[in-house]
Amino acid sequence: MGLIIFLLALAVLTTVSITLLFYLCWYYDRRSFPEQAELPGEQPLRLLPTVVGMAKEAAALTILVFSYPLRLIHDTSPARSRHHGEAPVILVHGYGGNSANFLFMQWRLKWRGWSNVYSVSYTPPHINARKLSQQVVDHVERILAVTGAEKAHLICHSMGGPLTRYALKNLGLAGKVDRVITLGSPHYGSRIAGLFPPLGAAAQLRYQSPFIRELATEQPCPGNARYFSIFSNMDNFVLPVSTAVLHGAEENIHVPYLGHCALLYSTRVMDQVERCLLAPVKDS
Repeated sequence: MGLIIFLLALAVLTTVSITLLFYLCWYYDRRSFPEQAELPGEQPLRLLPTVVGMAKEAAALTILVFSYPLRLIHDTSPARSRHHGEAPVILVHGYGGNSANFLFMQWRLKWRGWSNVYSVSYTPPHINARKLSQQVVDHVERILAVTGAEKAHLICHSMGGPLTRYALKNLGLAGKVDRVITLGSPHYGSRIAGLFPPLGAAAQLRYQSPFIRELATEQPCPGNARYFSIFSNMDNFVLPVSTAVLHGAEENIHVPYLGHCALLYSTRVMDQVERCLLAPVKDS
């Protein structure tokens, strides 16, 4: 029992330390590149909400770590249609994550009446982003076949956003997706990616990398889908934070004082996600 408590305490200490380290990077980036850290309509940061936001991020990262093994159960659940023909909501995780990252959001969506909700995994994160994007395509096509729907809605956390955009632009997913809702996605790359080994997707997600610039050319919102980007000024994985603002999106939504992982558990974010899923087509 003592060993288990020690290991649990060590895991929590590690996640708190990682959170603080990444917020040091976040602070340095804001001080060094203030013009890139500006978000549309952002108000000056206040001390108490900032500290609370950091604590929430540490808690969220801890939950992600402890829930990580649940993928072994989650991924073995058979994909089945609950309401045949209804557009499925497919949840696409970020770098190093898995389908278990969306357990709370998946439960919340089902509780609110969304029947066909699926969380998927792609692996391994260190391979080429283009290959990971093909896995996203394979998941979407499999789920569309199961549900009998013509189009899906995709909710993408972090790297899931650029992977989905690449799939819509280059891998034949165009016309099969109705809405793309991204949560803290580094649409123009992140300097944080430079802290990871320069392999595969991590290198391709660096700020203004060739892969990122390729995505930004011509149509940054490809595939005839409706795009919504949700982000926060306290995202400690997306640096500068302005790279989460997607040019050409139908709506860019700022939810302040939330860290990168906390976006997955915030009721404010969930309210915005549901609003985007239900948003009527705007008159042209």
